Amino acid sequence: MNNKTLVLGVGNPILGDDGVGIHAVRELRKDAGCADFEEAPVSSLELVEMFLGYEKVIIVDAVKTREGVPGKIYELCGEDMPTLHGLSPHDVDFHTALEYGKKFMGQMPKITIYGIEAANVTDFGETLSPKVEESLRLVIEKIKKEIKDGS
Repeated sequence: MNNKTLVLGVGNPILGDDGVGIHAVRELRKDAGCADFEEAPVSSLELVEMFLGYEKVIIVDAVKTREGVPGKIYELCGEDMPTLHGLSPHDVDFHTALEYGKKFMGQMPKITIYGIEAANVTDFGETLSPKVEESLRLVIEKIKKEIKDGS
């Protein structure tokens, strides 16, 4: 790790739109400048462990909401994440994982999350749906600007 910013793409690149975070990181690696880029098929506690040593973390992931419009972009900070309870006591949502991170690792980095509403996360395939692909381009440009500006 040489940079103070981590860009983290979350998802499964062979499940259509679920791979939007992975697609983002692969594209950003080409010319986004001074940041570290990682792909992560994991969530919650495993993600928080990856934050150690960074001042800023930018996460890109697919989101699927009940009434969501494919391609809609959600921009959140870590504290905006709701507390959700899983079916198993071993499941930990992202908000709770951040709380554990603060407690056990000390200060957490500034976290920005770009969620892109997915159209399809169940069919096998490595391509994104057109609306998600369009939104991904916008998110990539925002992230490039964040990295360049250091904000």
